[in-house]
Amino acid sequence: MTFEILDKDLAGRIGRLITKAGVIETPALFPVINPIKQVLPLGEIKNVGFNQVITNAYLLKRHYGDLVKDIGIHRFLNWDGPIMTDSGAYQLLMYGKVDVSPSEILRYEVDIGTDIGVILDIPTQWGRPKDVVFLEIEETLRRARSALTKLKLWDPEHRMLIVGPVQGGDKFDILSYSASKMGELNFDIYAVGSPTTLLEEYDFSTVIRMVATVKARLPPGKPIHLFGAGHPLILPFAVAMGVDLFDSASYALYARDDRIILRDRTVRLSELRVDRIPCNCPVCRRYSVKELMSMSKPERERLIALHNLHVLWEELQEIRARIREGTLWEYLEEKAGGDARVKSALLALRKGLKALLNVIPDESGRVRAMHITSMESLGRPEVVRHVERLFNNYEPPRGCVAIVLPGEYLDRPYARDFLISWLLNELSARNLLSKVHVVINNPVLGPIPYEISEIYPLSQHEYPQPIPRYLRSYSLYLLRRYLDVLVRRGFTDLIIITIGDYESRIKSIIDRLGPLKSSVILRASSKDELYSLMTWVINVVENIKC
Repeated sequence: MTFEILDKDLAGRIGRLITKAGVIETPALFPVINPIKQVLPLGEIKNVGFNQVITNAYLLKRHYGDLVKDIGIHRFLNWDGPIMTDSGAYQLLMYGKVDVSPSEILRYEVDIGTDIGVILDIPTQWGRPKDVVFLEIEETLRRARSALTKLKLWDPEHRMLIVGPVQGGDKFDILSYSASKMGELNFDIYAVGSPTTLLEEYDFSTVIRMVATVKARLPPGKPIHLFGAGHPLILPFAVAMGVDLFDSASYALYARDDRIILRDRTVRLSELRVDRIPCNCPVCRRYSVKELMSMSKPERERLIALHNLHVLWEELQEIRARIREGTLWEYLEEKAGGDARVKSALLALRKGLKALLNVIPDESGRVRAMHITSMESLGRPEVVRHVERLFNNYEPPRGCVAIVLPGEYLDRPYARDFLISWLLNELSARNLLSKVHVVINNPVLGPIPYEISEIYPLSQHEYPQPIPRYLRSYSLYLLRRYLDVLVRRGFTDLIIITIGDYESRIKSIIDRLGPLKSSVILRASSKDELYSLMTWVINVVENIKC
C-alpha cells in the first residue's frame, strides 16, 4: 500500500492512495452503490467526478454468489475505478446477524477482485452495556488478527488493501483501547465505525470526539476512513481532524425523501419557497423546483440524488482548495457561524487538535496572515502552539526591568517598528539593554517578547477592530501568566503602558504578582502620546538599580 501525503493543513491532508485499479485523490468520498437497486447509474456518478465507489460484498454474495467471482466485481458493476466493499457489518448492526462467517466474506472479497476490503467486524450498538461492548471489541480484534494471517495465504501479492475498523462508539475508554490495539496491527487503512446514529441526529461534536480519540492512537502515516459520513456540514471538520476517506449513501437516501443536500443545510423540496434551488449544478440549472415537483417519483429521486452528489463533490473540492491555501480553519469558522450543532463540532475540534499538535504541520513557513475573529480562533493550532512554547520552551533573558508596550500602537512585524527600534537603540547607547526585557502586549495574543516577535504568527495575524472584550480578556490572562514568570525569574521592576480603560485591570494583575521593587502603569491615548512617553521611560530605567 502506498499513501503519499502531498499537502497538509490542521490535521487534514491531501494525498494519493494507490490501489490496483487506480489512484484515489484524498480526501475522497465513496458513493455507496446498492447492488440490488441502484437509483443513479454509475456512469452518472463517474461524470460528477467520483472515481471510486463502495458496495456491499455481503449483498453481492447473497444475491449473485459466484457470478461476481466468475466475472470480477469491476466487470459486474461496469466500473473501471477503485471499488471498496463492506463486509456485512452494517446488516449486522441493523438486523443483529448475518448468515456468513468472517472468513467466508473475506475470501469472497479477495475472489471478486475488490480493491479495498473490510473485515467483518462487530459494530458498536448505541446503548449497549460497556461490558458487552468490550467483549465485542475483543472479538473484532481477534477477527482482525485472523484476517491478516489468512490474507497472507489468500492474497500473497497484497493486491487488495484491507481496512481495520475501530469500534467502541461513545464509550471513549473502550474506543481508545480499540484504536491502540488495532493500530498495532498492520492494516492498510483504519476506519472509525458506528457513527451513523450520531450523524442522523446531527451530533457532530461526538463524532469529532470519536475521530480525535482514534486518530491520536493510530499510525500517523496511514489513511483514516469514517464510515457513513456524507454531509457537507461534517466533511470539513472530519478532514480537519485527520480523516482521509468517507463513504455514504446519503445522496440516494435523502433523495428518496425529496431531501435536498446543500452546502450548509438540508431542506425538503416541498419546503423551498424559491423558484430554483440555490445551487449551480447541472440539475438545478436545468430544472425549477416546480418542474421537479411535477415529475414522477423515480425520475425526481434520480435527479435529486444526482444534485446531492454534485454538492458533495463541490464540498470536497472546496476542502482540498482550503488545505492547499492553508485556510481550512477559516472555512470551519464560516461553517460553524450559523448552526449551533456545527459550532459544537468546532469546539470539539479545538480540543481534539490540541492532542494532535505533533502531527499538525508547523506553520512557520507560511507567508499568509492568520485571522483571529472569535474565541474559537484562539483554538487554532498556531495559537495553541505559541502559548505552549511561550510558557514551556521560551526562556526570558536575564534582567530586572520589564517594559510592556501596547501592541495596538505598534506596526507589525514588531521587530521593524520605528518606536521599538528607537527604544532599543537608546537603551543600548546608554548601556541599559542588558537589564531590560521588552514585551509587546498584543491585544489578542497577549505578551510577545521582542526577541521572538518575528516568529509566525506573532507578527503575521489580523484581528477585528474594535477588539472584542473577550479577546482582550484572553490576552490579559496570558499577560498575567507571563508577568508571573518574569517575577519568579527575578524581575523586580515593571513599566507597563496601556490604552483605553484597562488601567484598573492591569493594576489588578500587578497586585497579584509577587513582591516588586517598583511598578509603573502609564496610559497612552494615541500613538503620538506613546512616542512622547519613551524618553521618560528610558530615564526611569536609567535610575533603576538591579
